[in-house]
Amino acid sequence: MWCKRQPATALVALILGCLPGESFEALTTFGKSQDPPKEVTPTPPPARPCSRQADCAGISSSSCVRTHYDTATRCLCGDNTTPLNGQCDSVAKSLYHVCSNSDECNEGLICGAPNVTTASPPHMKVFSPQDKICLCDSDNGFKEKDHTCSDADILKTSMLAVLVVIGIRKAIQSGY
Repeated sequence: MWCKRQPATALVALILGCLPGESFEALTTFGKSQDPPKEVTPTPPPARPCSRQADCAGISSSSCVRTHYDTATRCLCGDNTTPLNGQCDSVAKSLYHVCSNSDECNEGLICGAPNVTTASPPHMKVFSPQDKICLCDSDNGFKEKDHTCSDADILKTSMLAVLVVIGIRKAIQSGY
């Protein structure tokens, strides 16, 4: 019985003898991580909450806005990111951000006065009638929905084009 195991033992010894030291070490540490632990970077705290535009005065280029992913109004940069050390680097501004002209707003937005009434949603009541903010450019077909602007005209045109193509395809398949 011992003789039958001897060739297997010799084979294992031969294989282990041929492996360099690092490979043998890898065999002895099977299942163990060889990578050093990764440094955990803390997530930045949420931006400062605000109830009016004046609350954000100390943070350059920020606006008191509400986004679709947060129920609170906060002092955010123009691209809806949290200011870093009281500064914003973003150039173009998203929906509801304070602006002085339409060139500051993203595509599909214009700079205009907010329609603030007693019936306005809470996220619009942070502005005064004198403020100018980036709003959906409704004259060019952009409609507001869920705190974003969508190009309704392009969507309608695209759907019409799809229906026309489907109709032509069916007409060709049926022999017309």
